[in-house]
Amino acid sequence: MTVAKIASNTTSNTTSNTMDTPDALAELLPELKTIESLFGAMEWAEDEIKQAQRRRPGAADAIWHSFSLLTPVHPLMDGSESLYRAYCREILDRVAAGADTRPGTSAEICCVASDASRNAPLTSPAFGLYARAFRVVMPGQQFPGDELAAAQYMDHVEALHGTQIDDLEADTRRRLTRKERTLTGIECAGRHHGEPVDCRYRPAQDSLFAA
Repeated sequence: MTVAKIASNTTSNTTSNTMDTPDALAELLPELKTIESLFGAMEWAEDEIKQAQRRRPGAADAIWHSFSLLTPVHPLMDGSESLYRAYCREILDRVAAGADTRPGTSAEICCVASDASRNAPLTSPAFGLYARAFRVVMPGQQFPGDELAAAQYMDHVEALHGTQIDDLEADTRRRLTRKERTLTGIECAGRHHGEPVDCRYRPAQDSLFAA
Protein backbone atom coordinates (compact mmCIF):
# COMPACT_ATOMS: atom_id res chain seq x y z
CA MET A 1 0.00 0.00 0.00
CA THR A 2 1.35 3.42 -0.89
CA VAL A 3 1.85 6.29 1.53
CA ALA A 4 -1.00 8.16 -0.16
CA LYS A 5 -3.45 5.29 0.39
CA ILE A 6 -2.37 4.90 3.98
CA ALA A 7 -2.94 8.60 4.55
CA SER A 8 -6.34 8.54 2.82
CA ASN A 9 -7.49 5.72 5.09
CA THR A 10 -6.69 7.70 8.23
CA THR A 11 -9.93 8.48 10.03
CA SER A 12 -10.79 11.60 11.94
CA ASN A 13 -11.77 9.81 15.19
CA THR A 14 -8.27 10.07 16.66
CA THR A 15 -7.40 11.11 20.17
CA SER A 16 -6.81 14.76 20.95
CA ASN A 17 -3.05 14.43 21.00
CA THR A 18 -3.01 13.04 17.44
CA MET A 19 -5.59 15.30 15.80
CA ASP A 20 -2.89 17.14 13.85
CA THR A 21 -1.41 13.98 12.33
CA PRO A 22 -3.47 13.96 9.09
CA ASP A 23 -2.54 17.59 8.40
CA ALA A 24 1.10 16.87 9.08
CA LEU A 25 0.99 13.88 6.77
CA ALA A 26 -0.66 15.95 4.07
CA GLU A 27 2.19 18.41 4.24
CA LEU A 28 4.73 15.61 4.03
CA LEU A 29 3.04 13.62 1.27
CA PRO A 30 4.68 15.40 -1.69
CA GLU A 31 8.11 14.85 -0.17
CA LEU A 32 7.32 11.24 0.74
CA LYS A 33 6.06 10.51 -2.76
CA THR A 34 9.26 11.98 -4.16
CA ILE A 35 11.33 9.73 -1.90
CA GLU A 36 9.27 6.69 -2.94
CA SER A 37 9.76 7.61 -6.59
CA LEU A 38 13.51 8.04 -6.16
CA PHE A 39 13.94 4.69 -4.44
CA GLY A 40 11.82 3.02 -7.11
CA ALA A 41 13.91 4.57 -9.87
CA MET A 42 17.12 3.51 -8.12
CA GLU A 43 15.95 -0.11 -8.00
CA TRP A 44 14.92 -0.09 -11.66
CA ALA A 45 18.20 1.52 -12.69
CA GLU A 46 20.28 -0.99 -10.77
CA ASP A 47 18.31 -3.85 -12.30
CA GLU A 48 18.80 -2.45 -15.81
CA ILE A 49 22.54 -2.11 -15.10
CA LYS A 50 22.72 -5.79 -14.12
CA GLN A 51 20.83 -6.80 -17.26
CA ALA A 52 23.07 -4.64 -19.45
CA GLN A 53 26.17 -6.19 -17.89
CA ARG A 54 24.84 -9.65 -18.76
CA ARG A 55 24.11 -8.53 -22.34
CA ARG A 56 27.50 -6.85 -22.78
CA PRO A 57 30.01 -8.44 -20.37
CA GLY A 58 32.90 -6.81 -22.20
CA ALA A 59 31.62 -3.39 -21.12
CA ALA A 60 30.53 -4.43 -17.62
CA ASP A 61 32.84 -1.99 -15.82
CA ALA A 62 31.72 1.05 -17.81
CA ILE A 63 28.09 0.02 -17.39
CA TRP A 64 28.49 -0.34 -13.63
CA HIS A 65 29.88 3.19 -13.40
CA SER A 66 27.00 4.62 -15.47
CA PHE A 67 24.48 4.95 -12.64
CA SER A 68 24.90 8.75 -12.59
CA LEU A 69 23.69 8.93 -16.21
CA LEU A 70 20.33 7.38 -15.37
CA THR A 71 18.67 10.23 -13.49
CA PRO A 72 15.03 10.60 -14.66
CA VAL A 73 14.78 13.68 -16.86
CA HIS A 74 11.01 14.08 -17.25
CA PRO A 75 8.07 13.83 -14.80
CA LEU A 76 6.46 11.08 -16.91
CA MET A 77 9.43 8.85 -16.10
CA ASP A 78 8.59 9.10 -12.41
CA GLY A 79 5.24 7.44 -12.99
CA SER A 80 6.10 4.84 -15.61
CA GLU A 81 8.47 1.97 -14.91
CA SER A 82 8.42 0.86 -18.56
CA LEU A 83 9.26 4.35 -19.82
CA TYR A 84 12.09 4.86 -17.34
CA ARG A 85 13.55 1.40 -17.92
CA ALA A 86 13.56 2.03 -21.68
CA TYR A 87 15.43 5.27 -21.02
CA CYS A 88 18.02 3.40 -18.95
CA ARG A 89 18.43 0.68 -21.56
CA GLU A 90 19.13 3.10 -24.37
CA ILE A 91 21.72 5.00 -22.33
CA LEU A 92 23.41 1.81 -21.14
CA ASP A 93 23.46 0.36 -24.66
CA ARG A 94 25.23 3.52 -25.81
CA VAL A 95 27.75 3.19 -22.99
CA ALA A 96 28.41 -0.43 -23.95
CA ALA A 97 28.89 0.54 -27.59
CA GLY A 98 31.12 3.50 -26.77
CA ALA A 99 28.54 5.80 -28.36
CA ASP A 100 27.61 9.37 -27.43
CA THR A 101 25.28 9.36 -24.42
CA ARG A 102 24.30 13.02 -24.69
CA PRO A 103 21.68 13.13 -27.51
CA GLY A 104 18.02 12.62 -26.66
CA THR A 105 16.62 9.12 -26.28
CA SER A 106 13.47 7.51 -27.62
CA ALA A 107 11.95 7.73 -24.14
CA GLU A 108 12.58 11.48 -24.07
CA ILE A 109 11.05 11.83 -27.53
CA CYS A 110 7.92 10.08 -26.24
CA CYS A 111 7.77 12.50 -23.32
CA VAL A 112 8.02 15.68 -25.37
CA ALA A 113 5.64 14.31 -28.02
CA SER A 114 3.13 13.47 -25.32
CA ASP A 115 3.41 17.00 -23.94
CA ALA A 116 3.02 18.53 -27.40
CA SER A 117 -0.02 16.39 -28.25
CA ARG A 118 -1.86 17.83 -25.25
CA ASN A 119 -1.43 21.37 -26.54
CA ALA A 120 -2.22 20.95 -30.24
CA PRO A 121 -2.75 18.24 -32.88
CA LEU A 122 0.52 16.76 -34.08
CA THR A 123 1.61 17.09 -37.68
CA SER A 124 1.89 13.85 -39.65
CA PRO A 125 5.71 13.70 -39.30
CA ALA A 126 5.46 14.48 -35.57
CA PHE A 127 2.81 11.82 -35.12
CA GLY A 128 4.99 9.37 -37.03
CA LEU A 129 7.97 10.18 -34.82
CA TYR A 130 5.88 9.74 -31.67
CA ALA A 131 4.64 6.35 -32.86
CA ARG A 132 8.14 5.30 -33.94
CA ALA A 133 9.64 6.18 -30.55
CA PHE A 134 6.72 4.54 -28.76
CA ARG A 135 7.42 1.27 -30.58
CA VAL A 136 11.01 1.37 -29.33
CA VAL A 137 10.06 2.25 -25.76
CA MET A 138 7.00 0.00 -25.46
CA PRO A 139 7.60 -2.93 -27.83
CA GLY A 140 4.58 -5.14 -28.19
CA GLN A 141 2.17 -2.55 -26.83
CA GLN A 142 -0.50 -0.88 -28.93
CA PHE A 143 0.07 2.80 -29.61
CA PRO A 144 -2.95 4.76 -28.31
CA GLY A 145 -5.44 5.69 -31.02
CA ASP A 146 -7.94 3.88 -33.21
CA GLU A 147 -6.03 4.85 -36.34
CA LEU A 148 -3.26 2.42 -35.42
CA ALA A 149 -5.59 -0.54 -34.98
CA ALA A 150 -4.59 -1.68 -38.47
CA ALA A 151 -1.06 -3.07 -38.45
CA GLN A 152 -0.26 -1.57 -41.85
CA TYR A 153 -1.12 1.99 -40.81
CA MET A 154 2.38 2.86 -39.59
CA ASP A 155 3.87 1.38 -42.75
CA HIS A 156 1.64 3.81 -44.65
CA VAL A 157 2.78 6.75 -42.49
CA GLU A 158 6.44 5.79 -42.87
CA ALA A 159 6.06 5.44 -46.63
CA LEU A 160 4.51 8.90 -46.93
CA HIS A 161 6.57 10.80 -44.38
CA GLY A 162 9.61 8.61 -43.66
CA THR A 163 12.20 11.18 -44.74
CA GLN A 164 10.51 13.95 -42.78
CA ILE A 165 10.27 11.70 -39.74
CA ASP A 166 13.98 10.87 -40.03
CA ASP A 167 14.88 14.57 -40.20
CA LEU A 168 12.57 15.42 -37.30
CA GLU A 169 13.99 12.60 -35.20
CA ALA A 170 17.57 13.78 -35.78
CA ASP A 171 16.62 17.36 -34.94
CA THR A 172 14.66 16.33 -31.84
CA ARG A 173 17.47 14.18 -30.49
CA ARG A 174 19.84 17.09 -31.04
CA ARG A 175 17.52 19.52 -29.25
CA LEU A 176 17.16 17.09 -26.35
CA THR A 177 20.94 16.76 -25.98
CA ARG A 178 22.12 16.89 -22.38
CA LYS A 179 25.73 18.02 -22.25
CA GLU A 180 26.16 16.80 -18.68
CA ARG A 181 25.13 13.22 -19.55
CA THR A 182 28.63 11.93 -20.11
CA LEU A 183 30.73 9.22 -18.53
CA THR A 184 33.96 11.03 -17.71
CA GLY A 185 36.42 11.18 -14.87
CA ILE A 186 35.66 7.68 -13.58
CA GLU A 187 37.52 6.77 -10.42
CA CYS A 188 37.24 3.27 -9.02
CA ALA A 189 38.61 2.03 -5.71
CA GLY A 190 38.50 -1.57 -6.91
CA ARG A 191 35.20 -2.42 -5.24
CA HIS A 192 31.68 -2.68 -6.65
CA HIS A 193 28.93 -2.89 -4.02
CA GLY A 194 31.64 -3.54 -1.46
CA GLU A 195 33.08 -6.53 -3.32
CA PRO A 196 36.65 -6.47 -4.68
CA VAL A 197 36.74 -6.41 -8.49
CA ASP A 198 39.34 -6.13 -11.21
CA CYS A 199 37.80 -2.99 -12.70
CA ARG A 200 39.52 -1.45 -15.67
CA TYR A 201 38.96 1.99 -14.14
CA ARG A 202 40.98 1.14 -11.07
CA PRO A 203 44.37 2.90 -11.17
CA ALA A 204 47.24 0.58 -11.97
CA GLN A 205 49.00 -0.44 -8.79
CA ASP A 206 52.43 0.40 -10.08
CA SER A 207 51.29 3.95 -10.89
CA LEU A 208 51.05 4.58 -7.16
CA PHE A 209 54.81 4.31 -6.93
CA ALA A 210 55.67 5.94 -10.25
CA ALA A 211 58.07 8.86 -10.15
